[in-house]
Amino acid sequence: MGNNDNIQFSIFGYGYRNKQGQAVLQTKPAGVTDILSVYQYITSPAAKAAQDTLRAMRGRADKTECSDYKKLNFKFVTFRGLFSARNASSLSLLSKYMVVDIDELSSTEEARRLIRLLSDDTHFETALAFVSPGGMGVKWVVEIPNWLQEMSYKEQYLFACRHVVLQYGVEPDWGCSDVCRACFLGHDKDCFINPKFIM
Repeated sequence: MGNNDNIQFSIFGYGYRNKQGQAVLQTKPAGVTDILSVYQYITSPAAKAAQDTLRAMRGRADKTECSDYKKLNFKFVTFRGLFSARNASSLSLLSKYMVVDIDELSSTEEARRLIRLLSDDTHFETALAFVSPGGMGVKWVVEIPNWLQEMSYKEQYLFACRHVVLQYGVEPDWGCSDVCRACFLGHDKDCFINPKFIM
């Protein structure tokens, strides 16, 4: 396992229903992508219809129905690197990225305010920050700083979570510390991207 100078990571296609009728995620990647390509996808209309449907389900569908819908209708990426299959032992090439998942905010407007703050964070350099598909959370994609490189990925993630709590007073999802964590790609025309990726 080496370091990835091109800073690419895996992208996966839509999920499917297995023989038992359960909605499951793809385990094999559809290809490789990068920060700019993800930004271009998120800001395009490609995922808007699925996202509008998901948000319309809020309040009338239970958590399982919403989760199944996301699995079947949203592409996802593994920001930590390239995988031959979506499990920790199949990580073949590391990226420099980590996504911190911040859920259960009060509104999309609160998510937008938080993104503005996160984009100026001085401890972690933000690569991308966008409103989550459900509309009540933020996906904060950061470059893992050199001073965290000696830690395990779980330790790096928990460090970033503590930083979010102390600096911004919001509670991230502490359980997203697995290296192969799927990050669903919804539609956010106002997604923040670090300017260095589009210069």
